[in-house]
Amino acid sequence: MSKEQYIEELLPGWFEDSLSREEKQKVSEWIDASDENARSFNEFEKVWQQTERLRSMQKYDAVQALQKVHKRIHNTTKTSFVEIFKRIAAVLILPLLFASIYFYLQEPDIAPEAQQWYTLKTETGMRSQFELPDGTYVFLNSNTSLRYPLAFSGNTREVELQGEAYFDVAKNDEKPFLVNTGKIVVEVTGTEFKASNYTDEQLVEVVLVEGSVNLCQCAASGQRSVIQALKPGDKATLAGSDNKLFVEQVDVAKYIAWKNGVLMFRDDSMEDVVRRLNRWYNVDIDISSVYLEDYVYTATFEDETLIQVLDLLKLSAPIDYRIKNRKRKADNTFSKMEIEIIEK
Repeated sequence: MSKEQYIEELLPGWFEDSLSREEKQKVSEWIDASDENARSFNEFEKVWQQTERLRSMQKYDAVQALQKVHKRIHNTTKTSFVEIFKRIAAVLILPLLFASIYFYLQEPDIAPEAQQWYTLKTETGMRSQFELPDGTYVFLNSNTSLRYPLAFSGNTREVELQGEAYFDVAKNDEKPFLVNTGKIVVEVTGTEFKASNYTDEQLVEVVLVEGSVNLCQCAASGQRSVIQALKPGDKATLAGSDNKLFVEQVDVAKYIAWKNGVLMFRDDSMEDVVRRLNRWYNVDIDISSVYLEDYVYTATFEDETLIQVLDLLKLSAPIDYRIKNRKRKADNTFSKMEIEIIEK
């Protein structure tokens, strides 16, 4: 057994804190031996942390899964450590997207009027799909939460969004579907649109794909007043301290490609590209030069790794990048990957 294979056998025990002192020392020495080892360890750790949810459901044994996939790979061919991780991740992450939904649904919120509410969440770097009680389909982008009731009662179907989601709303003319983004409410009866309101971006964005929607404000009494009606292809943006609303016609494909696992840029500034890459890959990318922030970029990515994306960026922009050493935290986990974009 090679040293890399031996370390792979030890990793599940490391994450479960079941290794002997000598075994822990061997893993620690391997991690510190090179940046590549540290990166590989962190990637394994991400998979392990995500599978904790599955283990909590008592339907998934992460140790057995890692070892089983590892054994299957090594019985087939001699494969590099990084390639082994990629195959393990491919096996574990897909079912995790759906299992994580189940996990979050186990903790209902109780509203003052005794209505049962649930919160559906996706972690950074993950996406998921879900069907609401009324038959509406929802796609959640990375780092998003959707709060909705167990059953839609009353005269409306209201949900609360934090992050970014795509809605394919089940038609019901008598019971409008409402998406509360905090600053505005999107009102529809049956249509397709995407809405986003990430707190770190300080803006609300609504892009209409099909049908029609009304953007509304709610008074303290609960009454809604329409401030803007949208038609297909419209993008409405509410930004700034004065919450000024701006509406323009756009190519909707760019704004909804993420729900199909595609990262699409169309004349986007480097600042916007970096912001979306950070959320997509769960990393911290920093632009070292103000000059580079306004560089316009157009590209479409599907299944590329972060390094492949950065290498492609280098081909069409006057940039380079460097990966910073990850820091080991007190609990022996490592900090998020940090990358600096620099001028060539």
